[in-house]
Amino acid sequence: MKKIIITILTVLCIVIAGTSAYAYHIIREPLVENYTEASNFVTSNELLQSIDSVHYYHGTTAHYVVKGLDEDGDEAIVWVKDDFETVNYRKASDGITYEQALSIAERALGESQIEQIRLGFTRGIPVYEVMYNDANQRKGYYYLTFDEGTFIKRYSIRNVTD
Repeated sequence: MKKIIITILTVLCIVIAGTSAYAYHIIREPLVENYTEASNFVTSNELLQSIDSVHYYHGTTAHYVVKGLDEDGDEAIVWVKDDFETVNYRKASDGITYEQALSIAERALGESQIEQIRLGFTRGIPVYEVMYNDANQRKGYYYLTFDEGTFIKRYSIRNVTD
């Protein structure tokens, strides 16, 4: 009897794990296809010659942020709106670096623990979005312009237990 229960539980765990993996793959597939579409859009319009990375940013509007090398071999970034109608191109050297954004955020946020910094697009301009946890363990977002590192906005999500 004990072997039957163990066998049933093992099979059940395998089925649940397999179903979860399959569901994750199915849910993620359209996003991966759109990454490819964004990459193809950027290269076919000759905005970048090679692509290093693509990520999805959903702020006030959704954009694909594509990093790579332009025709001069310089590092460049292209923000493509998810409808592929609006494109914003910048050479990486035209804006602040990741390290500069980190430094600005650390000075502004003090003791907060920075979790992630990523490029995004909000209010019609390229930005760095800084995700952090403050001293009260609230998740916060701090936005800097890509071009100069100027503060745009900041907000925190209140803990449910507060």
